Amino acid sequence: MTVKLILRDKEYEVRPGMSLLDALKKSGIVPESVIATRNGEMIIDDEILKDGDVIKLVAVISGG
Repeated sequence: MTVKLILRDKEYEVRPGMSLLDALKKSGIVPESVIATRNGEMIIDDEILKDGDVIKLVAVISGG
């Protein structure tokens, strides 16, 4: 099985057992540019991803 990261209409697959931070970097996603949620709950960068997890990523927009 795998872990799915979903950002907009793109899906990335990573292996379970890695941290969210490592999974984002491996997928080429800048960690500071997204907020991650699992089952509607926000998760932090050092969260360990489990087999079958579906992580929804919300792009953070900043500006002045």
